[in-house]
Amino acid sequence: MQPREQIVKAFDGLDLLTRRYDPSPTGTNGCGRSLVIVHGASEHGRRYDHVSRMFAERGWKVIVSDIRGHGLSGGVPMHVHRFDDYLRDLDTLLEYHHLIPEQTAVLGHSFGSLISARFAQTRPEKLAALVMLAPLLRLAVEVNPLIVGWGRLVSLIAPKVRFVSRVNPRDTTRDLVRLAERSADPLIHRSITCGWFFQMQAALRDVWAERSALRLPLLIVQGGADRIVDPEVAAPWLEQVPSHDKEFRLLDDHYHELHNEPDWLDVLQGVAEWLEERIGPPQLLTRNASEDERFTRQ
Repeated sequence: MQPREQIVKAFDGLDLLTRRYDPSPTGTNGCGRSLVIVHGASEHGRRYDHVSRMFAERGWKVIVSDIRGHGLSGGVPMHVHRFDDYLRDLDTLLEYHHLIPEQTAVLGHSFGSLISARFAQTRPEKLAALVMLAPLLRLAVEVNPLIVGWGRLVSLIAPKVRFVSRVNPRDTTRDLVRLAERSADPLIHRSITCGWFFQMQAALRDVWAERSALRLPLLIVQGGADRIVDPEVAAPWLEQVPSHDKEFRLLDDHYHELHNEPDWLDVLQGVAEWLEERIGPPQLLTRNASEDERFTRQ
């Protein structure tokens, strides 16, 4: 199964590299369900190839793009003018792929969970369920307050000034093979801009302030040994979300990248089962010729 790749133009003309995995004809759940995966900071969508294939084998259409400033998408690496640009990019992807809101779920990891949560808070009519893996609701990585103060001043006049990420790669996963692949990946960025950092901080304030906007089915999966995001805040945040269908799963000894941990398959199959109980029944959708013609890159 090879994903179909396409360059999708963002609202401001930026190129977004998008991969689409069509459902396997042997999938147990048929066609109709769609999953949009939003990757974390400093990485890219290709790192979710194994996750995308697993969902496609179960009958899902999977859409995963490199978010702006990441991977093979356009933009200044690890920089964003406004956090809302990420949300508008998701608007573009859902519209481009003609996704049906009642049969569409969004799965975000880490910073991608922050994007996904803000998308669900501001556009609840566009999706049916949300999954947040190791969500960025508060950083566990310590940032020197003096550097934050300096960065705040610099960001006003030169928001693209960069500083090295404080994330230790060894804190991402216990899987040594995945860790080696990460270290050798030329598309992983290891510095961020001041502008990106403070847009992220503003989004963190918003995602807490607007908890009451989340009423759709919501699953959070958090590693208890996470040293990148604070594992202690996800459950209290979820408790204050008014959704009547919400669940928190804590994996005591797991690190940050739950999709790259040694038992990732068990974890993600559990996520798939949760989603499949909530989205459906699947429908066989007719794909028109113009849709297929857009996907020319293999």
